Amino acid sequence: MSKSPRKKLRIAIVAALVISVGLAAWAWLQRPVYSGLPVLKLGGEFSLDNANGQPFALQDSSGQVRLLSFGYTHCPDICPMTLARYRAVLDALGADAAKLQTIMISIDPARDTPEILHKYVSYFSPQIAGLTGTHEAIAVVAKQYGAYVSVNGDDVSHSDYLYLIDRDGRVRRLYDQQAGVDAIVKEAKVLMQEPREGV
Repeated sequence: MSKSPRKKLRIAIVAALVISVGLAAWAWLQRPVYSGLPVLKLGGEFSLDNANGQPFALQDSSGQVRLLSFGYTHCPDICPMTLARYRAVLDALGADAAKLQTIMISIDPARDTPEILHKYVSYFSPQIAGLTGTHEAIAVVAKQYGAYVSVNGDDVSHSDYLYLIDRDGRVRRLYDQQAGVDAIVKEAKVLMQEPREGV
């Protein structure tokens, strides 16, 4: 084989490699960029009543990241701290706060009428949705989310987790009361940038 055909062969091989690398790079850039936050095997769609007594389904806030918690207005400590964290997260997000829906589900519907619940959550931020429903409906949602709920007259107790839910309605993180605002803001922003499933 003469030098010329060998040179042509080398050029062809190099060109093929360049094309292959280019295609691989293009495919890598086109892939969905996921955050690495796991999809937890709990949660799901639900529908309860908002402060106006109108149905509010989780899918109504589709396209937003959600922070969800269970509580009640007579809660002496955990619930006020949770809603204060909601307010701090919303403040820290600034213009991105519109991309986050914060939700508190009352587990004490006997005392937490829509009007009382609305007044309570609005004290912390008008962007917080207070939801309620029948004991049975709330129990179903609590079970979906693996939340502990106990209501015996005025004796009410519940687990204190915050659920970070992505724009497709999947629970991606549980925060306990030790989780800092900065960590919640950081991961909420990550989910705001994450591509939606099927979009």
